[in-house]
Amino acid sequence: MSQGIFAALTFLENLIEGITPKSDAHHGYVAINRGNGYGAALEDRPNSNRYFELTLADLATDDGQAGLSGRKRVRINCRVRYDIPHDQGYLMRLINEDASQLIDKLKGPNYETATTGIVSLIPLPTMLDPITDAQGDIIAHIFTMQFDLLYLEA
Repeated sequence: MSQGIFAALTFLENLIEGITPKSDAHHGYVAINRGNGYGAALEDRPNSNRYFELTLADLATDDGQAGLSGRKRVRINCRVRYDIPHDQGYLMRLINEDASQLIDKLKGPNYETATTGIVSLIPLPTMLDPITDAQGDIIAHIFTMQFDLLYLEA
């Protein structure tokens, strides 16, 4: 596999799928929309705790000093779906635990740069957005963790 955005995102998706959640461990992370063809939107996947996708928030820009390094920077959204359990307090604690695990796991440092091209990853602020049904009732949440991915496209 050559270095670049496909290799980097595949590596990160596999890394996330390898996380064992601290709570509700029987619902592990499942990557969807992996850039290999059409897939249903994350919002349209009912009963899907911890289904996730990595999406490009923008396109690559040069991140090299004086443009000499060949290093690229792109903003990535790691979006994770959580269906609503009966206890909102439990859900918020679960999402917070997961956010902590995702940050720690994604910060590396073993990115296998020779094959993935990943140089580093910079976590940014997180957000939580509701998904509502036709009546306006909240049926799920999408947790989003943004990060800047620094990588080589070779």
